[in-house]
Amino acid sequence: MKTLLSIQSHVVHGYVGGKAAIFPLQCQGWDVDAINTVNFSNHTGYGCVKGSRLTRAELEDLFGGISDINITYDAVITGYVPNAELISVINQYVGSLKLKQPNLMYLLDPVMGDQGYLYVDKSCIVQYRESLASKIVDIITPNQFELELLYDGKISNLQDLKLAINYIHVTYGVKYVVVSSLTDLEGLDPDYIYCASSCVHSTDVQIFKIPIIKSYFTGVGDLFSALLLDKLSQNLQQKNEEDLALTRSVNQVLTIMSKTLKLTHSLAMKSLNKSLDSSLSQTTGKMNDRDSMKHFELQIIQSREFFNYNGEGDFSPTPIK
Repeated sequence: MKTLLSIQSHVVHGYVGGKAAIFPLQCQGWDVDAINTVNFSNHTGYGCVKGSRLTRAELEDLFGGISDINITYDAVITGYVPNAELISVINQYVGSLKLKQPNLMYLLDPVMGDQGYLYVDKSCIVQYRESLASKIVDIITPNQFELELLYDGKISNLQDLKLAINYIHVTYGVKYVVVSSLTDLEGLDPDYIYCASSCVHSTDVQIFKIPIIKSYFTGVGDLFSALLLDKLSQNLQQKNEEDLALTRSVNQVLTIMSKTLKLTHSLAMKSLNKSLDSSLSQTTGKMNDRDSMKHFELQIIQSREFFNYNGEGDFSPTPIK
């Protein structure tokens, strides 16, 4: 059985972080161990949250315990990490695993912010760059804002995007770069959201065009990264060309995400229309609005039949030459 270590956030209620990632991976046959970087009551989109953050000493203790009993993994995935200290400790531990198991696949989702808003302290930006410089990351899944932070430059058009992605390949030795969401780029239709993928062995960056569902969802990036690791590990076994395996994997993941978000939105609207509060019946999920947000939690359990999708995907990529 495939084994994986998940290091990301945990919430009691809702589906973000590990709650969005672990069940889909288990559905696909992964034996998942989990370390919770935070233990929160709910995600921050509700406008209020309670809970605790993992300390450096606690994380080091957990890694020490795993090492003492000689636990090994086929893959590691990291998501939201609240501070630079923990990012550094994680990098050291994953680096030690890589020395013992060079074929271990490490997916880093550098969760720092979105659309110009930073979720974490600025020191995390520096630490992520330092961690990437150790060249142990196989796959990275930033959004546009996070890629700009790592690249230290604005991405305004497709050529900027290609330069930024190439910088990640060359400077940090990352084999697979997937930009999970792109908006406001010159020459692209603003009524759509875009995803980009690139393999270090290809000269092209592939762009995927996705219709926007007009609502606010949380946990989308966490689910995206988990599905990508699963699909890529499968496709790399079936295809000799890594760039083709990556393109197919991203297309499959986007197809699953589309089905999941459509189902989530549909069930949310049904729930809202049944609500006694008529003011909610025509709304969509909104940040800091607990009354609407609870209806738009990702329908992870209800979407389980989508996770084993193995077709070519519904989205035809276009290369940036």
